[in-house]
Amino acid sequence: MTFSGISTQLSRDVEQIEHSLRQWFPSQAFVKAAKIQHYPILPEEQALVANAVSSRQHEFATGRWLSRQGLQSFGLPDQPIKMGRLRNPLWPESVTGTISHDGELCAVVLMQKHQHCEAGIGIDLVSLPQRVGRMDELAPMFLANTDELSAMAAFNLAVDPALLLFSVKESVVKAMSFQLDDFIDMRAIEIYHAGKLRFRISGNAVSADIVAATTGNYLITAIKVR
Repeated sequence: MTFSGISTQLSRDVEQIEHSLRQWFPSQAFVKAAKIQHYPILPEEQALVANAVSSRQHEFATGRWLSRQGLQSFGLPDQPIKMGRLRNPLWPESVTGTISHDGELCAVVLMQKHQHCEAGIGIDLVSLPQRVGRMDELAPMFLANTDELSAMAAFNLAVDPALLLFSVKESVVKAMSFQLDDFIDMRAIEIYHAGKLRFRISGNAVSADIVAATTGNYLITAIKVR
């Protein structure tokens, strides 16, 4: 495949990812995806990944760079987006947001709290060529029960159910980070179908919308907690 071919497919993936996210989230939300690169970030942000490998620094920089664009689009001053104890982004009090990156791409969604009723949002990007066929041995680490895999049929996507389930749970963790005090065992999150896809944590049901879509090379899942 030529370099131009890769660039064309990446551009299509970016467009399709943004299109899906804009369909799922309100029109006032800030939605943006971009190729992972070493974008300029603030010193306070750079310090958070100073000892990380270059690939991690580039992922982090892309997410922060996109997110700060979102904050500025809301009329907020440019400011560092620091990291919580669960490695989650710490947003300004008036904003809720989510970042995901995998493969060559990063995507962010930010919303102003006063405009929307969502308590938390989460998205997860998965590079399908890199992840397909690698989930079977990992399933015992995140599978609550085998019915969860059957529930993935509700998405009607040609994706490995285990991979789809893992991505959904990643989105759940991000969407719930606003109220989690510690890292959560993914087996404590149960995805089930009752009229629509729903989830509960440690037996407690959470009101939320769960969605998923694919592009040429990516799976994207999203959660909106009510």
